[in-house]
Amino acid sequence: MNVLYLNTHDIGRYLQTYGYPVHTPNLLRLSREGMVFTQMYCVSPTCSPSRGAMLTGQYPHNNGLIGLSHRGFRINGKHHLANYMKQHGYETVLSGVQHEIKLHEEETLGYERCLNPMEYYRNDLPQCELYTWQDEMAAENAVNYLKNRGKDERPFFLAVGFGCTHREYPRVPDEYETDYVQVPKALPNLPDVRKDMAGMQIAVDTVDRLCGKILDALKETGEYENTLIFFTTDHGLPFPMMKCNLYDDGTGVSFILRYPGMPRVHCISDALLSQIDVFPTLCDILNMEKPNWLSGSSFLPVITGEEEEIREAVYAEINYHVAYEPVRSVRTKKNKYIVRWENGYDKVPPTHIDDSLSKEVFHENGYFEKKLVREELYDLMLDPQERDNLIGEEDYQSVKDEMRQLLETWQKKTGDPLLTGQKICLPEGAICCTTDSYSTKTQVILPECRKYLEGLRGVLQNNIK
Repeated sequence: MNVLYLNTHDIGRYLQTYGYPVHTPNLLRLSREGMVFTQMYCVSPTCSPSRGAMLTGQYPHNNGLIGLSHRGFRINGKHHLANYMKQHGYETVLSGVQHEIKLHEEETLGYERCLNPMEYYRNDLPQCELYTWQDEMAAENAVNYLKNRGKDERPFFLAVGFGCTHREYPRVPDEYETDYVQVPKALPNLPDVRKDMAGMQIAVDTVDRLCGKILDALKETGEYENTLIFFTTDHGLPFPMMKCNLYDDGTGVSFILRYPGMPRVHCISDALLSQIDVFPTLCDILNMEKPNWLSGSSFLPVITGEEEEIREAVYAEINYHVAYEPVRSVRTKKNKYIVRWENGYDKVPPTHIDDSLSKEVFHENGYFEKKLVREELYDLMLDPQERDNLIGEEDYQSVKDEMRQLLETWQKKTGDPLLTGQKICLPEGAICCTTDSYSTKTQVILPECRKYLEGLRGVLQNNIK
């Protein structure tokens, strides 16, 4: 059986399949032919660590990828899914985005072929146009690969990655009615935020259209009924209180699975799952022996209907994104516990929020002066938006103790270096900003950011015209 892995940046669950106001008919069609998982969570709400965890089946502090690959953080590529598929007789092919290793080093992950030509990396386009242009090329190259494979008798593992849902978003046309865009509940419903969300909607629409092209090519070549397909993303939307946060808006991800002979289709599962479980599940479906380094559990029993749940809790971590921010969390069906370790900065790190109109709205309203607390506890049944921190509530002390114990047990089991009480040092060759830096693109710090912000707002507003 072939495997098609479709992925895109930064969309969380922002798809029509999950009830959001965006038009994604191709992924909706895939959902109806397969299974949708409503409670799938990433392991780290920051790009490279999330992808690395899912594709190695190991937590970031175990596989080495504790920060962004393009900033010099490294992964143990020998444990990558592509390498494992290659060892099991698959032709391993990449088209478009990967974010587990530096550009042009994809072979170390196990990809035999990278379909991206040199012009894919052109830098003469503004970023808000480049990502979409690259995605169009990635889809076209994937389609051409499927139609011109020749007589290779090996099954294929084809990874197709899209980037236009990462900032900067595509330009929003003048005729786009941004006033009628619905914003997520975590964000204020203001004109600049609606304009920001309009760019995201256009990007998601592009990804869906390109996924449709690839799925159609599979059908045209007769391989659709011989291919396992899964679609997912790395973490939540790139807005304040979402990406780079351990709230559900940061860790909740879309996950759609479809394969020939699937025992249940056109259905959803509310099972509590982690992307760390994807690798072992693929092994079970494809009848491959599971490697000994995997930390997750197969959710094939959930797919077949034999079990409703396979785990009590899911765990997530942040180490480095652009700056150092050591945070851990444990989530059950009912409760969430978050704990922060010392990093010398007690406020929201602005550099972990991508430059955007929404970021400016939050900055102007004092968000980056907000003091962070060390521990947070939420009752997800009564407070799904995670706004009422119950850490000091007497009625929840037993819950706090239970969640603390769950997290500590996981940390000990996985050898979390934070348990030593020491800072997780920056690996050799990796770079990061100071935690009080305002932007991912500059080292300017908060007290000095006024001039930078004035120029930034002009650039961002131009993308809406």
